[in-house]
Amino acid sequence: MSTTTTTAGTTRESVPLTRSHITLLVCSVLLTLAAGLGLPALVVGILAWRKNAEDHPAAKRLTRIGWYVFSVFAVIGVLLALQLWSMTDSFDQFWSWEAAAEVFPQLLEAFLKVTLLITVIGTAIAAILGLILAVATESIPRFLSVPLRWLMDVIRMTPLIVQLIFVLYMVPPDWPPLWIGTVVIGVHYAMYMAESYIAGIASVDPGQWEAAKALSFSTGRTWGAVVLPQALRATLPSLGNWAISMFKDTPYLFGIYVVEMVRVAYQYGGNTFRYNEAFTLAGLIFLVASLITAVAVRKLEKSLVY
Repeated sequence: MSTTTTTAGTTRESVPLTRSHITLLVCSVLLTLAAGLGLPALVVGILAWRKNAEDHPAAKRLTRIGWYVFSVFAVIGVLLALQLWSMTDSFDQFWSWEAAAEVFPQLLEAFLKVTLLITVIGTAIAAILGLILAVATESIPRFLSVPLRWLMDVIRMTPLIVQLIFVLYMVPPDWPPLWIGTVVIGVHYAMYMAESYIAGIASVDPGQWEAAKALSFSTGRTWGAVVLPQALRATLPSLGNWAISMFKDTPYLFGIYVVEMVRVAYQYGGNTFRYNEAFTLAGLIFLVASLITAVAVRKLEKSLVY
């Protein structure tokens, strides 16, 4: 409840403390703490790092702590800006929390049931088929490997959306678009993964082949026990990147009537005219899932190396 006070003949009406004011105050305090704690550690750590970080483990630790706290500083700054914006009239035209709460479960369901399914199965197809193609191009005679490489180049150099639509109208009409799209996107990315496998195979020391031959290893055993384990270790980072790229390309299946996450966002926006909430949340789901995948691939890579 607001009150009125009089000082020296001047009347002033006090403003009630609302939730927005409390949020703004908390963000301001946290922002000040983050700046005060994070920036000094970050600056000192970076300066020590530039001198000779390898001989100063404390400098590495200080820099890492500084980055963590500075990240908090950046996040709180964004939240503060959003909070200030939410106190204006223009915010309601851009964003509705009610619409966001309504569309988010629909997006999450489409992500788990469709987008994630396409990514997992498509990645498995791409990884297995890509490995088969890579081994084949390195093993079969040249008069067969050259046409195979041409076919791989054709698939890799034509747009994915064109391939999806082409295959959709080439197969019987009762085939489910979801599975058509999953297979096509898997085959498309198999061409890229095959190139990564080929580069990994080429990185294996030729002496490994000679050693396997000297030990009377068969061709299959040489590939399975000597060459491929080393090649896979070298190609893991690029394979992870291709898997993330495939995940981000799943919206192309929108073009063949697959109801994946982006199509759900588009349909919700068309029905309610609240496109900002739907596509912003869809983008955040893509971002979070991609970051989690990237971290998992990096940890797997480190475990294989060390």
